[in-house]
Amino acid sequence: MKKIGNIFSWVCLIGVIIFLMAFTEKKQELVNCQDFKVIVETSVNNFVDEQLVNDLLKKEDIFPIGKLRAEMEIDKIERALTNHSMIEEAHAYSDITGNIGVDLIQRTPIVRVHSLADSFYIDDNGERMNLSDSFTARVLVISGNINLMLDQELFLLARYIYNSVFWKAQIMQVFVESNGDLLLIPRVGYQKIIFGKVRDIEDKFNKLKLFYKKGANEGWNKYSEINLKFKNQVVCTRKL
Repeated sequence: MKKIGNIFSWVCLIGVIIFLMAFTEKKQELVNCQDFKVIVETSVNNFVDEQLVNDLLKKEDIFPIGKLRAEMEIDKIERALTNHSMIEEAHAYSDITGNIGVDLIQRTPIVRVHSLADSFYIDDNGERMNLSDSFTARVLVISGNINLMLDQELFLLARYIYNSVFWKAQIMQVFVESNGDLLLIPRVGYQKIIFGKVRDIEDKFNKLKLFYKKGANEGWNKYSEINLKFKNQVVCTRKL
């Protein structure tokens, strides 16, 4: 009988625990969200702020403030945010009081592509990003006859420049000519640097760097054009 009594006591205790958990869960579902925190990971870019997030969620009718916990769908909030072209990752969560928070990581543009027909960024994963009305990233600009190039070609060139401290500081713009050749526009100097097509990228930049080092002693500013298109050589045109 004592054993049966112990079993009955345990069953009653488990039942009470389950009841209290269900009651607490039900009570939490009826709690209104009073606070919504937006935390954006620190970045040199400022595409995303609390106002943008609030406006986006209000437009999608999933802004959490004032809603019952039972009405809020965390996965919908995350999905809406990650679908935004400026946001790479979004993690939404709720606390025991029913308040909501989101941690965000912005996408990182490495180049701005500009043409008469279209303008956009390409990020560090090779994906297109829309331009922002509130912030402009200080990145390499590629302009001209963009329709002659693939996004992947633009990305490969931009990534190489972006990942090099030297070239990121030296090259500020790339222009696509009507024949598909690329012209590099340096921050210092007035030379026309003909890069040609997007191939042998590292080799061409290595040749250009060697030329700069050699030209530092010989006065490379006396040249008006530097041509990198030819294998194993740099062809230069003197200023008239």
